[in-house]
Amino acid sequence: MKNGIFAAMLKTDTHVLRALEPHDSELLFQLENASDEWWLGATMAPLGRATLERYASGEHDLYRDLQLRLMIETAEGQTVGTVDLYQFEPRNRRAGVGIAILEPYRRQGHAQAGLALMKEYAFQHLGLHQLWAEIPASNSKTVELFTAQGFEQSGHLKDWIWRAPQWEDAVLVQALVS
Repeated sequence: MKNGIFAAMLKTDTHVLRALEPHDSELLFQLENASDEWWLGATMAPLGRATLERYASGEHDLYRDLQLRLMIETAEGQTVGTVDLYQFEPRNRRAGVGIAILEPYRRQGHAQAGLALMKEYAFQHLGLHQLWAEIPASNSKTVELFTAQGFEQSGHLKDWIWRAPQWEDAVLVQALVS
């Protein structure tokens, strides 16, 4: 989208959310192929560079794909991670939200900034009523990240995530437009 509203909503003094660009395929390769973190998402196998290059170069439409990935970039132009809307439900005006930060940039406020920008975009521009996330109960830092952004814990899901060799509980968090 090329209008000023979109740009203003996706930018602060310190961070920007932007659309995927072809050069993002290498960062996506790092994130998607971190096998020690596959248990946190839907990925079950490595993704090749060619697949990720096609994805990064493709057309992305939230209403067609029912998901949207945006890149988190610092004001200095360093891409540090991604924030995603997934399982978008236009009828019920809700979506799941997920965030991934490259290891060298973790615990520096990038996830907080990216999540805040995505929340503002989802509620004010897309008109969503609700964002939600399922977070491993053992991941207290991520639960704290979401609650600091106004998400409330609304459920505890037993044996929800398979992390070999055992099941993990998940915390369901939600943010609603007030």
